[in-house]
Amino acid sequence: MVLVHGVLWERDAAVITLPGEVRTVNAGPLVALVSDAPEREMTGDDAVAHLDLLVAAVTEAPVLPFALGTAVPDDEAAREEVLLPDADGLARRLEAVADVVELRLDLTFDTDASVAAIAREDPDVHRLVERARGPRAGLAERLALGEATAMRVAEHQAALAEEWTEGLLAVAEQAVLLHSDEQLRRTAYLVRRDRIDDADAAVERLRARAQGLAEIEYVGPLPVFSFLDDLSSSPEPEPRSKWGW
Repeated sequence: MVLVHGVLWERDAAVITLPGEVRTVNAGPLVALVSDAPEREMTGDDAVAHLDLLVAAVTEAPVLPFALGTAVPDDEAAREEVLLPDADGLARRLEAVADVVELRLDLTFDTDASVAAIAREDPDVHRLVERARGPRAGLAERLALGEATAMRVAEHQAALAEEWTEGLLAVAEQAVLLHSDEQLRRTAYLVRRDRIDDADAAVERLRARAQGLAEIEYVGPLPVFSFLDDLSSSPEPEPRSKWGW
């Protein structure tokens, strides 16, 4: 079996550096990046290597990423089943991502810091915090504090995230919230290649504003994983593993 990692233009394949285990399969102007599938179940190391390959490629040229586990019997099948049947669609998608990349931002909030900020603004919450910290505090006090602050914390963190990311949103073409819970907000941004420096600067300003309130993880440039559904294409072959982005 052969893994298909992604598709790019033949003219761009010559300018990227590929790991030794990765090779190219050509079909006219299109190239598939492929490697031999391991004779075992996919692991986290395989996922990391797959992502590293795509990230290295996208720093040099536009690439359409496939989920790890997208597999075909051999190189000829990569040509006949992946590249040729939808050559026009793949070409359109490559043109669509030619000038853009994906950036991801994780905001991991410090819940205690959020509660402290809310307590400073709300006397009722402040009293509950003090009561929960008291020497006789028990489960009832902690539950009362949790009930009173859960909604407020979520609202507080959402407001901060909106305020902090205004500059990054102004740079991005699109944005999508990928994950949100009581601590983590993960957002993907579609950014033009010529505005990556502007996005980097916006994130540095965000880091300064978030200090002490949230940890920031900023990743990119990545292939356009989160916005491919907005592009015209027929679906790629079904992935055969749990890994994907």
